[in-house]
Amino acid sequence: MNESSNNNRPGRRRRRARRRKLLTIIVLLLLCVLSAVYILVHFGKHDSNTAQEPAAETPAAEETAETPEETAETPEKDTEAAERAASHVYSHRGSAGEDELTMAAYDRAVEAGSKYIEADIVVSENGTIYLSHDDNVIDMTGVNGYISGMVDSQIDGLKTKSGSNIVKLKELFDKYGDSVTYLVDIKYTSYRNIEAFTDIVKEYGFENNVIATSSYFDALRPLEDTFPDMPKLYVCSDQGTFALALDHDYVDIISVPKDLMTSDNLKAARDHGKKFSAWTLNTEKEITDAIALGVDAYFTDDSGLAIRLEEEYRTE
Repeated sequence: MNESSNNNRPGRRRRRARRRKLLTIIVLLLLCVLSAVYILVHFGKHDSNTAQEPAAETPAAEETAETPEETAETPEKDTEAAERAASHVYSHRGSAGEDELTMAAYDRAVEAGSKYIEADIVVSENGTIYLSHDDNVIDMTGVNGYISGMVDSQIDGLKTKSGSNIVKLKELFDKYGDSVTYLVDIKYTSYRNIEAFTDIVKEYGFENNVIATSSYFDALRPLEDTFPDMPKLYVCSDQGTFALALDHDYVDIISVPKDLMTSDNLKAARDHGKKFSAWTLNTEKEITDAIALGVDAYFTDDSGLAIRLEEEYRTE
């Protein structure tokens, strides 16, 4: 018995050693597996987020790249639409009212988007062009006096009913430059009026920024030789003067009273190679009727309303 037990002891020791070795290997394997899981869970998640971040940024980058194109196109389109709308609107005396023909009236028109401003002109004794509908300024200032018979210092001392100075045409030219087109309405046909108009247009080089306007053929006819390319607009008072204007080659635009704004008159003007205009349209109905008829332009005291309706209803 004792001899047999002694003989089995080395075998048992070897088996225990193998078991310990096996357990050690299993523990080591488990540690490796746990380490791998830890690495995958913690570092793999970080790498995954890092790898996905550029993909998430790509659409934003693309949007950023496209945005400037869109923002560049939108203002350009808006500007073109506004200019098309304004091309049909003639701001009557700036923005007619108590302060018509003053800088305040023109500022309102231009701020509303107007590109065509109308100014009635009369020449002083000194040959200076002032803005006034009539030679006699009693309606404008309350003073019974004639611009053509007053020197500049007298006129400059007057105030309009709104408390403004009487504006010189050069002041209008200086303020707005070539940013607008001026419809300069020559109220009287004397040579000194035509000469003063011609001189100031040449001085400023505004041959392409002025539409010569008058209700007198004799005020427009002399300008054909001096400014053959300058548009000339005749303001007619009735059907008879409209018919006369059709036969004058130097008249490029005919403007009729609103009651003569008819399809027949528009067709007659177009058949004679002339543009068709109307005066003075101030209500929404009058303006939308003009747009529906297809008139080329019209005078209005409310440029803001007209431009808004042009943008809304005019189809080019």
